Formats: sequence, C-alpha cells, structure tokens
Amino acid sequence: MPGFKAVALIAASAVGLATSAAAQQTAPEAKTLYRPPNAVTVLPAEKSENLRFLDLDLNYVMQLWAGDFDNHEQLQFDADAGKKTLESGAHLRVHSAIRKVDLPAFGKNVLYLEEYKNNDPTSIFRQRIYVLEKDETEKAIKVTMHFLKDRKKWLGAHNDAKILNGIKIKDTQVLAGCEVYLRRDVDAFQGGMKTKTCIFGEEGKKGYSDYQVRLEPTKYWFRDRIMDFATDKPREQVADFTWHQLERARMFACMVDFPKTPGKPMMTTDKYIVMHDQGGTYFFNHPDGRPMVLTLRNNWSYGMYRETLVTVVQEGDESGPTLAYGWSAPGADRIGINPTWMRVQCDLDTPDNRKFQQDLRSDS
Repeated sequence: MPGFKAVALIAASAVGLATSAAAQQTAPEAKTLYRPPNAVTVLPAEKSENLRFLDLDLNYVMQLWAGDFDNHEQLQFDADAGKKTLESGAHLRVHSAIRKVDLPAFGKNVLYLEEYKNNDPTSIFRQRIYVLEKDETEKAIKVTMHFLKDRKKWLGAHNDAKILNGIKIKDTQVLAGCEVYLRRDVDAFQGGMKTKTCIFGEEGKKGYSDYQVRLEPTKYWFRDRIMDFATDKPREQVADFTWHQLERARMFACMVDFPKTPGKPMMTTDKYIVMHDQGGTYFFNHPDGRPMVLTLRNNWSYGMYRETLVTVVQEGDESGPTLAYGWSAPGADRIGINPTWMRVQCDLDTPDNRKFQQDLRSDS
C-alpha cells in the first residue's frame, strides 16, 4: 500500500484567503404562515410546492452533510495511475468531520466543519461554521460560511460540542459573495459559489474563489481553485480542478491485545481505540520493540470488482511490509485478526459495543 508524501497544498484554503470584513448578521428564520382556527391558507400552487420541497431539501442536506468523510481510497487510485504527488496530479488527502450543532444565534440549521490533511489531525485544512437556509429566490439551499477568527480556540468541537459554548457571531467573519448554493440532483445535491462574487485582493490584483460541493448519501465531494479576476484563468488549483472524492466513514471501536507472555496464547488488552474505516490508522510499538501501524479501510478489490473491508498491520508505516491482514464484507460491523503475536477486534462504535468490549476479560 503506497504511502502518501505530504506536500504543501497550493489551494488549501481557496475560500479562506479572502479576509475582507463583511456584515455579520444572524441568519434569518424562515417565515411561517399563520392559520386561524378552521381557516385554510391558499397559496399559488408553484410557490406552495417550492416552499414544501425546499423545506424537505434543507432537512435532507443537514442529514447528508453530517458525518466523517475521507478520500483515502482516491489516493490509492491516484497512485495506481502514477500520480503520487500534487505536482504529478494527485489529490490531497483530506479528512472531514462535520457535525450538527445547536447555535441559535447563528440560525436554525448549523453545521460545524473541521478538516485536516495528509492524515494528520493537527494539520487543519478548513474550519468553518456553516449556516444553512432555504433561498426561495434561488430555489436552492443557501450556505453561509462563517470563518473563525481564532481558529485554535474552537478546535476539536467536532468531538466535543461544548467547546463551542459561548461562541458569538462576532467571533466569526462572513465574506459577502462567498455563499454556496446547493440544488437537488435526484438523490444528491450539487452547487457552489456564484461566478466572480467571492472576491479578494487589491485593485489590479483581484482574484476570486471558485468552490463547489456535491453531496450524496455516502459521499462528500468538493473542488476549489483561485481564479484571476481580470483573465478568469486559474492562479492556484489542485489536480486540475477535479473532485476530491471523500467517502462517508464509519467509526469503529477497537481492542488491541498483546500476549501476556511472548509465544503464549493468553492475551491482554493494551489499548482501546477508535478509528474510521476509510483509511484510519493507529501507530504503536509492539512489545518486541518494532514500530507498527494498524489500518482500517474499505479497499477496492480489482479482482472481485467490489469494496472489501480490510484491516492490516504493517511494519513502520503504510508503506512498510504487511505483517497481518484480515477482511470482511464492506458493510460488516465487526472485523478482527489474530496472528498469535497480537490480536485486534474492531466493532462498529456504539455505546453497546463499547460496553461489550469493556465487559470482556482483559486477559483471555
């Protein structure tokens, strides 16, 4: 499994490069119709239908976008095609954690987004608060992006929503013209910024951001670039502006066990960890001193023409030799390996499964 060498992203924060101040307003609440007792409100059929479907679309987008996503497998296909660096056309490895959050001051439908690159949670790629609302004029779901002024202060809110306690709109910045508009495409949604509206830079050096998104039940794709305002030619982009294809990840709770005595079958649990199945990794040292990495991934099997859930242990890092390997169906909720010199059991991360693992004898 080829490793991915971290390379500085040329367009990592295409949207975030613009820093001009904009009006900071609370997202307006959707108006509701007052119905007196025994009264019937009559609306023009087209408007009534549009309102109804936009409400449904808004709820659906909130469901689709929440979760964890990663494009680990896309990088494997890039490598198979000889694209192993950004310069050769590879995509950036991105992990996205998106959560519904309760921030009434911002609006009714709010998401917190935290993305990191190169499989390094400390290498933050994008951090935003998204406020979603229906836009009847555009017949779309409008996404207003709030840029966090003090990014470090709110880091980790995807794992602990209490971190956002006390955040105010004044702690963020909204850039006029940088809104994203999403429209339904069968069971998906796709859209982006309007052309040449998310503008930044001084006169004569102006640029604009072109950020696009596609949401599907199991996918979150994006692509972005910085364009020259005068010539409409790209200044900065990655992989020729092709989609970064992130797949929805499932979280697994895993037990990592080692022999109580080298060469003996009795095991003892060394660590309880949580990792995702789209290239999640756990680096550790075996009791014999060797550095190793455990990887969990939904790997495309060329021979079987389908995905396969696999867990693999390699020496050193993801480019090292494979020491142990196990597989299951892509939708499986449990997977494990036991090559005798260690044992791994991973269960879909639920409160019941965590309790199940904790109730097992730590030495067995």
